[in-house]
Amino acid sequence: MRVAMMTLNVYDNYGNMLQKYALYRTLKKFADSVEVLWHPTTKQFYPYKLELDYLAEGNLRDAVFTGVRQNKIKEFNDANICTRFDVPYLEDLDDEYDFFIIGSDQVWNPDFNVPGRFLEFVSPQKRIAYAASIAISELPEEVQETYRQGILNMSHVSVREKDGCDLVEKLTGIRPSQTLDPVFLLTADEWRKIEKKPLWLDKKIYKNGYLMTYFLGGNVPNEVKTLAKELGLPMINMLDKNNFDHYVTGVEEFLYLIDHANFVCVQSFHGTAFATIFGKPFIVYRVGKAGNARFSRVESLLEIFNLADRATDADLQIKVKEPLKIDFTRCDEILPLERKESLKFLTDALWR
Repeated sequence: MRVAMMTLNVYDNYGNMLQKYALYRTLKKFADSVEVLWHPTTKQFYPYKLELDYLAEGNLRDAVFTGVRQNKIKEFNDANICTRFDVPYLEDLDDEYDFFIIGSDQVWNPDFNVPGRFLEFVSPQKRIAYAASIAISELPEEVQETYRQGILNMSHVSVREKDGCDLVEKLTGIRPSQTLDPVFLLTADEWRKIEKKPLWLDKKIYKNGYLMTYFLGGNVPNEVKTLAKELGLPMINMLDKNNFDHYVTGVEEFLYLIDHANFVCVQSFHGTAFATIFGKPFIVYRVGKAGNARFSRVESLLEIFNLADRATDADLQIKVKEPLKIDFTRCDEILPLERKESLKFLTDALWR
């Protein structure tokens, strides 16, 4: 069996790369051959786009930092994921693969330009969506018919968030399966096989542990800095452009830092996901008010694993009395069952 996979292809985000890796590794358990399609082909040069932008602005330091960081993420992709760049015309691929899978990540977010997001370039019976995320509460009226037809013409459809399932059901009259983000398809032990300790973590300041933060954009709320002081832990800000070691962390090192942190503070979906997978005490800081479409992805994840109290309130105040204490008992019961159901979806979609 030959399977082609499509997702958001970038080199500037750990979560995006790791969900791609996880789905790729999982599909390898089903198929003889799996290839990720990088389309359009010009996007393969994306790692250096931000570097050039910073240079154009005269910001040499940011250009260097960003170039090194993106290149490390690219090296992980090249070493671990079979990626096909020679795809000028998607329409030419129908006869080359038995199945095509779109997902996961925000492949159905209309704010992102995703060519072939409904795999309309291949035969309908070959089209599979796995844990596709829409990530907005309502689709613009002008794209609703395109989405309705695109989804209805797929063979198997699953969506990552409950809100997304609700939206698809409202649009098509059919409720899709809700499946886990691909990172949950691999166990903690499977992730530990590829993690790597950063050399700089041996510094004396970290000998008694650390608080790790992962805030997209790099701006850590003052509430987090206060919490770090209260806990007596040095803070490692993964996206701090003032710290070369932290900012250029590789993908495998990112996993290690979460797995070995004393406490994790995040504002991202995949940061929350890996804190959950590794069973680390964590707090996820809210983006906007309750019900905010951007934060609903995280809320859906926390709801599945009975961890809703690990999100702050709208004022970024922690709701749990003892942040370092967290009960993963319910999560440990739910995750294997949810993983089994998600794998069953793939089994049913690929083995008919």
